[in-house]
Amino acid sequence: MSNPETPVVMSQNVFYLFDAITFIAAIASLILALIAIWLTLSFKRDADKTNKQTSELLTEIKSESKYISQGVMSELKAYGDSMRGAFKKNTSSEISSITNTPSDFNVNINTEDDTT
Repeated sequence: MSNPETPVVMSQNVFYLFDAITFIAAIASLILALIAIWLTLSFKRDADKTNKQTSELLTEIKSESKYISQGVMSELKAYGDSMRGAFKKNTSSEISSITNTPSDFNVNINTEDDTT
């Protein structure tokens, strides 16, 4: 057991060592913080550049798709008009003018019994 009357004495050099380690850790933290800020700004600059390029490409795609859809819609309209015209021709009054349809329709099956 330790005697309560004997005080524990630390050397002054130990305090200097702890102060030096703390100072070095603080400097390292500051350097890492500055590097992190620089990296963040660098990545943001690159992201803004990429965002601008993407925005320009999307604007170009939008304008080109507008022209394509206008061309396709005009083609579809022309096709629809031509098909409606073809259907009108086929559904004219020609069907109702057919006369002389067979009223009796007999089927003759050739068997051996019929030949006798």
